[in-house]
Amino acid sequence: MKRLLIWLMAMVPFLAAKAGDGDSHITINAGILAPYTLDATIGYEHPLGYSNAVEIYGEGGNHWQKPVCHMFWKGWFWDGGVLFKHRLARFKNGGFRVLGGLHTGMNQQDYFFGIEAGFEYNYVFPNNWVFSVRQKNTVNFLHGDVFRCGVMVGVKIPL
Repeated sequence: MKRLLIWLMAMVPFLAAKAGDGDSHITINAGILAPYTLDATIGYEHPLGYSNAVEIYGEGGNHWQKPVCHMFWKGWFWDGGVLFKHRLARFKNGGFRVLGGLHTGMNQQDYFFGIEAGFEYNYVFPNNWVFSVRQKNTVNFLHGDVFRCGVMVGVKIPL
C-alpha cells in the first residue's frame, strides 16, 4: 500500500503537467454568415509542428429569406471538408492563424464543392480548453449559393 501511494504521489506532477501545444481537440463553432445564413460546425483538429494544425469538419447551415414567416427551413445545406491552419502569430495564451481548405456537400438537392479561407484567433485557458473566433470566407461552385462570409465563435475541447 505504501508503494502504491508513493508511486501515485510521484506520478501527480506528470499527470497534471500540460504544455497546451500538441493536443488534439474537438472543435464546435457557430455563427452568422452573409448572405442571411446561420451556420454550425463540428470537427477534429490534429496538431502539426510549429503550432500548425489540420482540421476535418462537418458543417450544417440554413438560409433565411425575407419575409421570414414560412421560409426559414427551406434553404438548408450541409458539407464537410479539410482545413490547413498555419500559425501567423503566437501570444502568451493564444495564437492567430490563417486557414485554407476544400469542402464538398449538398444544398437542398444540388451537390457542390468549394474552397474556404479565413483567419482564426485562439485563446487557451489553463485547463487547455480553447476559445476561438473564426472569420470565414467560402466560395462554392455548381449552385447558386456562391459566396458565404462571416464570423463564427466556438470552443475546442481537448482529447
